[in-house]
Amino acid sequence: MKLIKTKSFWFSLLSLAIPMALQDLIKNGLNLVDNIMVGKASEIYLAAINLANQPFFLFSIIISGLASGGSILISQYHGKEDFNAINKIISITLAIALFFSLIFTFGIIFFPEFVMQIFTNETELILNGKRYLKIIGWTYLLFGISNAILLVLRSLKLIQVTLYVNIISFLINVILDYALIFGKLGFPRMEIEGAALATFISRLFEMIAMVIYIFVCDKRIKLKIRDMFALDKILLKDYFKYGMPVVINELIWGIGIIAFSVILGRLGTQTVAASSVSSAVEQFVTVAITGIANATAILVGNEIGAGKKKYAKQMSETLLFFSIVFGTVLGLIFFILRSPMVNFYNLAPQTRKLAMNFMAITSFLVLTDSISVITINGILRGGGDTKFVMWLDILAIWLVSLPFSVLFAFILRVPLELIFFTLRSDVVVKVVVCFFRLKNDKWITNVTRDKR
Repeated sequence: MKLIKTKSFWFSLLSLAIPMALQDLIKNGLNLVDNIMVGKASEIYLAAINLANQPFFLFSIIISGLASGGSILISQYHGKEDFNAINKIISITLAIALFFSLIFTFGIIFFPEFVMQIFTNETELILNGKRYLKIIGWTYLLFGISNAILLVLRSLKLIQVTLYVNIISFLINVILDYALIFGKLGFPRMEIEGAALATFISRLFEMIAMVIYIFVCDKRIKLKIRDMFALDKILLKDYFKYGMPVVINELIWGIGIIAFSVILGRLGTQTVAASSVSSAVEQFVTVAITGIANATAILVGNEIGAGKKKYAKQMSETLLFFSIVFGTVLGLIFFILRSPMVNFYNLAPQTRKLAMNFMAITSFLVLTDSISVITINGILRGGGDTKFVMWLDILAIWLVSLPFSVLFAFILRVPLELIFFTLRSDVVVKVVVCFFRLKNDKWITNVTRDKR
């Protein structure tokens, strides 16, 4: 294994990864602040919001999948400096993202009680979740548009403007959370509905800023609204060939993750609350992994688009080694932080103990996450190997972690800690398979066409 040690490579990687990680840190920090503030108000609110946000999780990964599918093409065309093709791919991505956003917005706003009943049968959680969903449902449309724009801009290495927008949106949300949840700064005390309204206002700002930038300010892409209604048929075909496996991958994977939430929701409010604490802190700690993976996908895609397959292969070996070291360090940090982070929440003693145990398990899973996310979302997707990634993700969840979780939770009734680990066991499977996939060059695929 010949690792890349040049300063230019690491500078390119970190100059992309750090701003991306900061963006994800801000987004997950927003969720963490929401959780902490709502958790201070009530453990019931914390559990209700955790379950009510499961459809948003599914929606966000669909939008992420749509944008990531487009980004695979965009990053390789960026390596060829073909901005005409990039314009058309962005138009395709935004048009499809808008379609899904409208569907989800309609479903959440008009059927909030049905949505909550999918995840829990506890009346108090359903009623509080319904109050939250009636307001938060409107943010689906706003987020769908703004996040699709943000992710495609990332693939063009246009990160600073989106970072600034995320920072301002975060500050708006935190201030309004404090004011509206607890009735501070002259605002009425709205509790769970205040959390939803604060998120809506911050998402509205985010969407307006992103739309103004891409349609008015940017001079390279030169995107017009009419472009979304005149889609290039050949590139649309390429988008479905290389991009839709990513969407299908994210969708079916997300349904599996939601199925895990359904399992947890049937194990009691304490289990849901403890899991939500662990998940929120994990997202906060592991944003750096996602940043590295996103940067990896762009750099690998650029090199393959430019015809430098040998160097792309060397990059993959370097980043695989880096993911192991990086994941080990982050796992140790997670383990150390588990006690002070749990203390931020107003939890019952038994819930606190369960949260601590869940976080101890997660500290090991952070290592496997580092390897799998950087390899799958970074190296393999950047290399255009989207079909392999799709099948790996789907089979690992639906043939391994999900059936064994159901067996352990409802038939064998094993301890909650073992069920929690089993819910994440798909990551361990993916790590093993990824090592074998990277040994050959089958994952390297040039998805671009000659300039037209």
